[in-house]
This record gives sequence, C-alpha cells and structure tokens, in this order.
Amino acid sequence: MRWGGQATRENLEPLCEDCATGRQQYFQRWDHLADQIALAVNHADPRMRLGEFLRVMSPAWVRADLLEAVASAKEYQDDWNRRLRDLRFLGWDYEHQNRKTEGSRTWAYYRFVKAAPWPVNIHAAIKAEADRRRAARKDRTADALDP
Repeated sequence: MRWGGQATRENLEPLCEDCATGRQQYFQRWDHLADQIALAVNHADPRMRLGEFLRVMSPAWVRADLLEAVASAKEYQDDWNRRLRDLRFLGWDYEHQNRKTEGSRTWAYYRFVKAAPWPVNIHAAIKAEADRRRAARKDRTADALDP
C-alpha cells in the first residue's frame, strides 16, 4: 500500500507466515523509493508503469528486479522485459548494462534516456511501428538483391 496499491480482494495473496515475512523483507528494501514507485504503479498499462518509473528515477540506474516489481504492480508480468522493449516502439529509449554485484551475481540495470507522449492505444501503436519496421527491412532486403 505504501507503493500505491489497493486493498482489494484481487490484490491479496495468501502466504504462510514464513513466506509472508520473506516477501515483506524483500520489498522493504525499496521502501525508500515508495514515493517514486507510487507515481508509476497506478498506470493501467505495464509499459506506462515501466516508462514512468524509469523517468521518475532518472538519472539513476534501476535494477531489473525492481522494474519487474513495478511492471507487475497490477498484474503479474512474466514477460515484463518484453514490455520494457516495447517502449522503444513507442519512441522511448533507455540504456542497459549488466553489473557483477553481490559476489558473482550479475544484475541487469536500466536508465532512462528519452520519453515520448503516450499514444491513446498503446497496443495499436506498437503493432503499427512493428509493421513499419518489418516493411523497411523488407525494402532494404529487396534493394540489396536488386542488381
């Protein structure tokens, strides 16, 4: 709730005491970012949650597991990283780097670079850009094969 979540039946997850404690401790490490997270998690679309969170965290690098939590704030996103890549189809951009931390563990980090206005229909805008890119690739291939 500190992040802006709702106290609704759909947002409840029954856990044993040990799991509930572990989950609480896992999320507590980000409590210092509660205000920034709350600004992003109330958006309906996971791409908007990701983009707005990266924007509000700028210029800081954001670890992938925090982005996953923000993307999944309203419903679990098993493909959250695809939703992140979708931002580039909408005119947004970000940097990515892998860092070795916590011993030999490698974490992915992301940093905001550029925003664009949100389209009315995000899904249609992504499809249109994918179609445009596909057609451009096809044209380049045809030009390369043309004697």
